[in-house]
Amino acid sequence: MEKYCFNEDERATLERLNIAMAIYQFIDKRVVTILITDGLCTLMGMDRPAVIELLDNDMYRDTHPDDKARVADAAFKFASGGERLDCVYRTLSHILNDYVILHSHGEHFYTSDGTMLSSTIYMVEGLGKDADNALTEKIASNFIDMMSKESLIRDNFYDTLTGLPNMSYFLTLADAGLKTIRDNGHTPGVVYFDFTGMKYFNQKYGIQEGDNLIMSFGFVLKKFFANENCGRLGQDHFAVYTEMEGIEEILVEIFNDIKYANEGRTLPVHVGIYSMEFEEVSASSACDRAKIVSDKLKGAYISKYAYYDENTHAASTHFEYVINTLDKAMKEGWIRPFYQQIIRSVNGLVCNEEALARWIDPERGLIPPDHFVYVLEDAKLIHKLDLYILDCVLRDLEEVQAKNLPITPVSINLSKYDFELCDMVDEIIKRVSASKITPDKITIEITESVSSLETDFAIEQIRRFHEAGFQVWMDDFGSGYSSLNMLQKFDFDLIKLDMRFMREFNMSKKNHIILRELINMATKLGIGTVVEGVETCEQVKFLREIGCSKLQGYYFAKPISLEEWYAIYGAKVGNKIEDYKENKYYDIVGGINVVEPMVNKEYSWKTDEFFGQVPTGIFEVREKEMYVMRYNRTFAEFLLKFGYVDEVDLGNELIKQRKMPAKEVVDLICSCDEIDKWEYIENVPEGSYLLNLFVKKVAINPVNYHSAYEVVITSIYNT
Repeated sequence: MEKYCFNEDERATLERLNIAMAIYQFIDKRVVTILITDGLCTLMGMDRPAVIELLDNDMYRDTHPDDKARVADAAFKFASGGERLDCVYRTLSHILNDYVILHSHGEHFYTSDGTMLSSTIYMVEGLGKDADNALTEKIASNFIDMMSKESLIRDNFYDTLTGLPNMSYFLTLADAGLKTIRDNGHTPGVVYFDFTGMKYFNQKYGIQEGDNLIMSFGFVLKKFFANENCGRLGQDHFAVYTEMEGIEEILVEIFNDIKYANEGRTLPVHVGIYSMEFEEVSASSACDRAKIVSDKLKGAYISKYAYYDENTHAASTHFEYVINTLDKAMKEGWIRPFYQQIIRSVNGLVCNEEALARWIDPERGLIPPDHFVYVLEDAKLIHKLDLYILDCVLRDLEEVQAKNLPITPVSINLSKYDFELCDMVDEIIKRVSASKITPDKITIEITESVSSLETDFAIEQIRRFHEAGFQVWMDDFGSGYSSLNMLQKFDFDLIKLDMRFMREFNMSKKNHIILRELINMATKLGIGTVVEGVETCEQVKFLREIGCSKLQGYYFAKPISLEEWYAIYGAKVGNKIEDYKENKYYDIVGGINVVEPMVNKEYSWKTDEFFGQVPTGIFEVREKEMYVMRYNRTFAEFLLKFGYVDEVDLGNELIKQRKMPAKEVVDLICSCDEIDKWEYIENVPEGSYLLNLFVKKVAINPVNYHSAYEVVITSIYNT
């Protein structure tokens, strides 16, 4: 910020004044003297350069020691944007060589270019020929007591950074002020201001620069509204009560000023407007409603304003209903988990389920999750819901287990707010330990929002879950900007790819490339994958081909209640459930990279027929039959070309081969006794072609003892 300069005529006129006055400017958190009058020079008994030198470098040198701290604090608050200065203190007079009682009055004013300056007038209230004089001491003591009380009041009612009324005081002022505006024939209202991106601003520039921006915005507000009409509600949130007439024009000017505030290091502002023309409410309610509108503007990185209207009112009424009814809804069982099955892509069996909260209200009917989850997050109540859902899941699993019916691991969803509001890891461990369900039957799904937590803290929570025996999945992978960074920092067992990939599946081939590379990357990292939102056979076929571990979506099953599942299971319809003892076997098979296979021997890739990927697949041997479990696109072309499968078979799980391979391959398979040891064979006849290939045993099913093998064809050439 540059130092303000009066023009020559203005300076000359002001300096000739006989009143003792100084004009200051607050620059870089320092009080800088801009001008002093002849009257102040006379009062201090010094020439103008000496007075300026003293005020700039040691303003309180001559202030009585008992008054110095109080005066400095009051003056700083005033200079940095506080309200009027009215301070009494003792200072040493070099003319009398004794203390005098000085009364300083300060006001802020703005120049034509918008610069805020502060003028302070100094008046002698009394003389103190003897600092120890009883009367002087009594006067000083009274003044000290008075100013101590004033300082206490100021700290309780005003924000120390901006000098604006704090939230409680602002609401008190606003309740009275809004009525006055109405009585004067105008429409009163409350305007709520919220910076967007403050967290990242502080990370980039530092907390100190963030404070500078907050102070600068306080100056901007006081340029357009009286100090007592404004309030800092905390952090980067401000409010103003004012007349609604002309408010839009004022906001346009504020938006323009904020662009240049704090020397250009600034942020956009989102503004919510509540006009009492909509409905007369208290200042507190008006402020809440204006905030709701401001919050709706999140996501737009520009300064914008919006009004509270009928649509917003309906939404806010719903907001209040959710908060006020949550406890009753949980107690009465209106909120309950619905379970959506997750399908193993290798075998088409149910291997996991996700618990999704459903609110079936007796008055309002079904309240969708996206209509109440965000409300509970905003109200800092989401942990109560998530722990309640866990309790319900544990109760349901115990019931199913008691009926000797098959159960699969169930995942519950957590967000960053859960970890901010309680020790979520401890709460979950306590609940699971008190149940008859083991931790391996409960999976923790953490949304990408956890990336905004302190990194070491988040890493520690995931470690604690793993140590207690829980798997931890990352939900909504790809929905934000931090997904890849999270994979590097955090130890996830599986990632769930956001359903937008399936929504945009047919829009662009870029989508297919991104999906293929993400799944391939996860496989290389030893991380499982689930794709959400699967709805078509085409999507299933593609996802199996690129190596996705698990699939979830309406193509397989919609979320259903436990009662519905009982009915479906009892009727022997619906998806079959994987034997829990086979989980590890299928995890191994599903975790093999068929997109970019790795073998332990160098080979030269040559072919007359196939280009691109090395043909790679996994098959299972069942006595005298072979089933294709997984394959990449090139291996599928090989199977089709040589009659092992038909086109209609592709996309299905566990495809039974229509014929057995050459005897040489069968013999090679029989010789693969050790797990993960490659065997190699050359010149295997396949019609008019010869094949070179690797084979290895990858796993044995512990239930039926079927073995799975990986095959990599390194060469196909015509004889």
